[in-house]
Amino acid sequence: MERVARLVDALATLFAVLGGAMVVLIALGVSVDVLTRNLTGRTVLNSFEFSTYLFAIAISFGMSYTALTGAHIRVDVLYARFPAPVRRVLDLASFVSLAALGVFLAWFSVKLTLASLARGVTSSSAVAFPLGLPQGVWAVGFVVFALTSLTLAARHAAYLVTGRLALADALGRFGQDEEIAEAVANARDLQGRA
Repeated sequence: MERVARLVDALATLFAVLGGAMVVLIALGVSVDVLTRNLTGRTVLNSFEFSTYLFAIAISFGMSYTALTGAHIRVDVLYARFPAPVRRVLDLASFVSLAALGVFLAWFSVKLTLASLARGVTSSSAVAFPLGLPQGVWAVGFVVFALTSLTLAARHAAYLVTGRLALADALGRFGQDEEIAEAVANARDLQGRA
């Protein structure tokens, strides 16, 4: 299980880097189009259309890393007040629901991609770009997210079943202690400056 987790962690990190590179590509493409439009009156790259595709892909590529680092939005106002066994059940429910979302997104994005490729669907712009291509790359990001979220749920459940509760708690907290420590340090900094 740990070997699979390390592989998924490495894959998620790689996809996060690729997603960041796509954001850089968006910035470069838009910059080129702004310059050419101002200098020649025409855009060269049609960056609006392609930046839309790249942005959607970058989001799907970043979701796995976001899940691993616990950066997805969680509302846990009451969480800390519950006893440890209740928190563990809530963590497991959180992991299972995240895995269900990952599988749902992967399934339907792959289904959409295959339908677009089968029908030869193209964008409605002058470029008439085949939509199955960016949708396929987008779907790959969701498939990796599904694998990541399923791995997280399986690891947490395995830790609970085998009695490794400290590991389950560490995985379930999503780095909450570090986040709280950082917030306290920032508050003290602000107070010291006042």
